[in-house]
Amino acid sequence: MENDKAGSKRIWLGFIGAGILATALGFCALDLAPLQASAPVFGVMLLLTGGMVSCLAGAVGMAGMLAWIPGMADDHADRSR
Repeated sequence: MENDKAGSKRIWLGFIGAGILATALGFCALDLAPLQASAPVFGVMLLLTGGMVSCLAGAVGMAGMLAWIPGMADDHADRSR
């Protein structure tokens, strides 16, 4: 962990990457869906909103506002300086 340049931000980059992928899949499914088909509407909505929420969670986590989650806090934050 000492040589890790990304630090604890790696998991938040994973959240953002997964959100971008899910959102892109939602937009592709929306583009490919025929006009009469209403069945994939829920799936497309789920992909779009889930992807955007995942990106938002990753951005908020990278800002350090989700450090209260166990295992996500910086190891050096509780040490006295």
